Amino acid sequence: MQIPKKQYVILLLVLITIGFQSKAQRYYGVTETTYGQNRLQTKRIDWKTIKSNNFEFNFYRGGEELAKKAARKAESEYLRITETLGYTPFSVMKLFIFNNPEDVKQSNIGLTSPTDLDGGILNLSKARVELAYNKNDSLFEKQLIKEITTLFVYDMLYGGSLKEAVQSQLLLMVPDWYIKGISAYIAEPNNSARFYDFKAAIIANEKTKISHLKDEESELIGQSIWHYIALKYGRDNISNILNLTRIIRNEQSSITSTLGVSYNRFLKEWKAFYVNNAAEETTQETSPALEEKNVAEVPLKSKMKDLRPGEVDTDFYEFDGASVLKYQEQIALEGISEKESVYQKDVKFSRLTEELKLGPTKAYQNLLVSNEIKKEILIDPVRKFGIGAEMILNDLLENHVISIGGYVKPSTPFFKNYDYHVEYANFSKKVDFKLRFDRRSVNFESIDKTNDFLFRPLNVFPLDNTNATLISRRVFMQKISASAAYPLSPNLRVEFKPFYTKTTDIEYEVPGRDNISNSYLSGQFNLVFDNTVFTSKQVQQGTKVLLSYDRNMAISNPDKNFKTLNIDARHYQKIVKGLSFAGRFNLGRSMGNSPKYSFLGGVENWINRSIYPAQGLLPGTEGDFQDILFYNFPGNLRGFDYARLFGSNYILTNLELRTSLSEYFPKSSLTSSFLRNLQFVLFSDIGTAWNGNKGPFSKQNSLNTILIGTDQRSPFFAEVTNFKNPFLQGFGVGLRTNILGLYVKGDYAWGREDKQFNKPMLHLSFGTDF
Repeated sequence: MQIPKKQYVILLLVLITIGFQSKAQRYYGVTETTYGQNRLQTKRIDWKTIKSNNFEFNFYRGGEELAKKAARKAESEYLRITETLGYTPFSVMKLFIFNNPEDVKQSNIGLTSPTDLDGGILNLSKARVELAYNKNDSLFEKQLIKEITTLFVYDMLYGGSLKEAVQSQLLLMVPDWYIKGISAYIAEPNNSARFYDFKAAIIANEKTKISHLKDEESELIGQSIWHYIALKYGRDNISNILNLTRIIRNEQSSITSTLGVSYNRFLKEWKAFYVNNAAEETTQETSPALEEKNVAEVPLKSKMKDLRPGEVDTDFYEFDGASVLKYQEQIALEGISEKESVYQKDVKFSRLTEELKLGPTKAYQNLLVSNEIKKEILIDPVRKFGIGAEMILNDLLENHVISIGGYVKPSTPFFKNYDYHVEYANFSKKVDFKLRFDRRSVNFESIDKTNDFLFRPLNVFPLDNTNATLISRRVFMQKISASAAYPLSPNLRVEFKPFYTKTTDIEYEVPGRDNISNSYLSGQFNLVFDNTVFTSKQVQQGTKVLLSYDRNMAISNPDKNFKTLNIDARHYQKIVKGLSFAGRFNLGRSMGNSPKYSFLGGVENWINRSIYPAQGLLPGTEGDFQDILFYNFPGNLRGFDYARLFGSNYILTNLELRTSLSEYFPKSSLTSSFLRNLQFVLFSDIGTAWNGNKGPFSKQNSLNTILIGTDQRSPFFAEVTNFKNPFLQGFGVGLRTNILGLYVKGDYAWGREDKQFNKPMLHLSFGTDF
């Protein structure tokens, strides 16, 4: 029986209401949170493949003729594109042809592998082009050539050997008009026909630097620049400029060196060519007709006073200024078009034409390709410094995705502190499926001041307050999970995730002690909303929300049952150019017979972290070491020591004002990766954590209670209750940038606790913000 969409939402909301006394357990509360948008598969698409001389075209039912038409057009323009660019790629480009724009919306391309080529390294063998036919042959063919040219230019500028590619990514940043313009120029059948569009765009952006232009304006301006270069200096210089840019990594110097004119003078003459209706020093070289017909002479006023109706003063005729201007422009365009026509005939006559070869139609071979291995430094909250890595394999359609990743702590013994996971995801149907295996291992050799916060909730503490207590203990977790996600819209989906978890506690120093294990059968429901879009590499806008509820039932020991709830909502808003707001609200609760704990204080991946010295412990017997595997670290509470607060419930809010240097300067002027990624932040964090069912405003909550004498050595026991503000607030300034490929953050924060300000703290950490 199929459940209506509305009932999915109602069911999830009911579960959230019932289980409000719970929370989520995550070692990386911010970075591990998964949102993501959806593609709705409305019909089945069986892809077929046909290969031409230099391309591979993929189509489905009803699109074979369209694919052949695209192949003929692409092959007929292939020599013109490569000759203009002065570059021939070695890989075969793959194009996916959709019969209409609606079918493109169900494509998964871009969900796993980013399609943004800006500043990235493009491997043409993995390049994919999606094209939709919109009942217009000319527009379809124009877009086809534009996409092909764009990928060729990126492969030309950023491709090559690994060494060249890395160097290009770090040092070569060209403005938007450069690549967009050359693609539009080559794709346009007759650039001269757009003379007035170029002129209007130049006048409209007269006070704006061309390096600051984006989107359609940058494309039109760039197209006019390449058109001007071809007419004034010859088309051969286009390839010279492109190739020189790859070598010296600066488009301005490339233009100056190739054309023999300063960049500023070049821009001045380019504007004059269009705005001043082809100035003499530029147009006369391209339009001989203007040499013969000079209509720009200053007209003389007629001296004849008395003319009969219909008579014309042939000696002193006064020309209309607007008519002269229109005629002058028309003559210029005729001369330009004439030269372009001659050029096209010469090219067609001079170059050898390759016979079009179309192979037989075959079934599409959906082969897996590997993406770049993502590597990062992780300061694990439990095991401290380690190395994280993840590799993703996916087919070009991104219907099937395999993820392999993990964390390892470089220590002795080497293989006792690690995480790893293997996941397979299938997005080819309406319902998305995932299978995943996780394993986590944590080894303890001592309890000391650097890790004693982990044992406070368990009532385990060093025997000596000044020295470490040596232990030999290891806990590990294995989890097998499956999930099914049903998209309600491109921005909203519901998920159900059943999973089996086994935890084990191994004591190496007690001979004959059996390992302690617990097994859980669990079910999780998620509601995910995400409509965020990236307006630049560092700035995004929109809202994303995750509501997550799960119930965990211990198979052999009901005392270990627990349930969790997590609400994580984030909003991003642009205020003015270069300044944006980012806000995050996170609520977590845990309940059941064996609730788990969350820790607040400090930042994620904190390099120079300091641990809060606890003043008291929870009452009760020694806890279960296996609970450490379920600990949760929700995010930043700057201005305080690590693990300043812990509890089975928490509330955390992060507010930030962010400004990026790249938003104020063109990317081509910021050749340094340090400057391109430089970001300044003003922030405020507010949070609290507590135990039990009584909220933070209750006078008898865990925040207001300190226990003295729970170490079993003191001669007395005391329970001290105070009545202070339960919320901690941190605020300050921050700096983010990229150093040697690592995203590094520095936050200088003041903490405010119960109306008192703490000494300011410097938090150095790795990784991006929420």
